Amino acid sequence: MIGGCAVVLGLEVASVAMAAQAPGVDGVFDTPVLVVAPPWSGGAEAVVAAAGGAVVGPTQAPLSVLATGASADGFRQSGAWFLLDPGALSYFCVTKEMV
Repeated sequence: MIGGCAVVLGLEVASVAMAAQAPGVDGVFDTPVLVVAPPWSGGAEAVVAAAGGAVVGPTQAPLSVLATGASADGFRQSGAWFLLDPGALSYFCVTKEMV
């Protein structure tokens, strides 16, 4: 239960941090954003492609990718569940030392 609450709190904090991150020219993010999307229909990578953005980095997680090159509206209209600051990865990625 506590772990679930921590994840929800982490999403809320990351959402607030994301709201403070300003997009570049024409509302397009020029710095990476964590795009969280459903795993079906190609997952987050397909959402980024549909939005006209580009995946940043060599690997992707099942529900998220780091991406840039599209607007928040573009990502959301293409099916993104959340747009988060990349710092939110620390809430999702746990190493053996952290447990």
